[in-house]
Amino acid sequence: MSARHLGRGLDRRRFLQAGAGSLLALPLLQAGRAFGQPATPPRRLLVWFTPNGVNPETWFPAPGSTERDFTLGQVLTPLRRHQQRLIVTQGIDMLSPAMGPGEPHQAGMGAVLTGTHLQPGDFVGGDGTLAGWADGVSVDQLIARQIGADTRVPSLELGVRVAGSEVRHRINYAGPANPLPPNEVPRAVYARLFSALDPADPALAARLNSRRSALDAVRRQFALVRGQVGAADRARLDAHASLVRDIERRLSAEAAACVAPDQPPLFNPGDEDHMAQATELMVDLAVAALACDQTRVITLQLSSGANNIRFPHLSSTQDDHQLSHAGPGDAMARAEWARRKVWYATQFARLLDLLEAIPEGDGTLLDHTQILWCSELAQGNSHSHANMPFLLAGGGAGWATGRYLRFEGRAHNDLLLSLARAFGVGVDAVGRRELVRGPLPGLEA
Repeated sequence: MSARHLGRGLDRRRFLQAGAGSLLALPLLQAGRAFGQPATPPRRLLVWFTPNGVNPETWFPAPGSTERDFTLGQVLTPLRRHQQRLIVTQGIDMLSPAMGPGEPHQAGMGAVLTGTHLQPGDFVGGDGTLAGWADGVSVDQLIARQIGADTRVPSLELGVRVAGSEVRHRINYAGPANPLPPNEVPRAVYARLFSALDPADPALAARLNSRRSALDAVRRQFALVRGQVGAADRARLDAHASLVRDIERRLSAEAAACVAPDQPPLFNPGDEDHMAQATELMVDLAVAALACDQTRVITLQLSSGANNIRFPHLSSTQDDHQLSHAGPGDAMARAEWARRKVWYATQFARLLDLLEAIPEGDGTLLDHTQILWCSELAQGNSHSHANMPFLLAGGGAGWATGRYLRFEGRAHNDLLLSLARAFGVGVDAVGRRELVRGPLPGLEA
């Protein structure tokens, strides 16, 4: 499923999913009179997870950078074309893992989206310690309960080379000790999202008829207003009428069905030789799911904490977890690991490209999607949870982007709370309440 094909399909679908109101509102005339209000496009959340932390010197902006004047770190260079759509954060600590059992990878996986710690259990960590599942609900599920009720799939958990089913392989939780497994099979994801889309579905037909009725109403408004305004306003109305006719043609041509992307090929997604292909397909499916409004909350988990995978598509054959342990004195290993981080950033940039290419309302799908890039560790070689590499992208939360923000000494619970509040979740804490000081200051600037 190529990006070019996906773009064509999504361009058609947006006319069906955005709703007549968002595309058909009459333009604001010079006479100061507006007819109709654009419907507000839905907001979405996408969590992007990569494992084993980062090397800070390759991730964060250089010392001396300011909020608006900064250069992205070495491994984030693929994102430079999207820098004005990013918020790079620094100084946020993940404190809750230390409040329960488990080694750093286990505890970090359980904490990163829940803001809590692990329960006692029988999962054996890399250092021999025992732990159970996380002790709370993850922020994506809190948000899904708020914004996902009107979609077929309230939340969609996707994975690439997750390679296990223990605590270090899970980041999404419906509640304490209730993990949600990611789906790693692109064809199964496709079937879940698109196999039930029936052009004869009465609900789809009803939506189509409703939008045609809206077109008729707009056409009547055109006729009423056109003779009462000046030449400049008539030109605006005529241009808008042309758009209405184009939308009507598209509605008729596409009927009421969401045009699904190509069905993914069959292959073993756990095979390391298919990692690049599986990642591209999962990104395509995630974007299609958002554009079709099949879901508004997605997690894309690219592997797991303490993973033991290789990257043959990069001719990088060492164990990823072991590479993450390399200290400053092992320049070759750190350079190899940095190449993998650049690859992750390249896939992230492609995700942003696809979202930005889809018009919606007065902006794009990227304008209405909030993306959080996270990991279970801050640094792989120290297994630290201090100064976590949280990166934000897109406009779904309504936060000003193109910024580098430092939050010294703040727990990541405050970031999770900021996300939840941005989506209208009425909570005063996410995770361990004693770690919460409140939403992060400056995000809404």
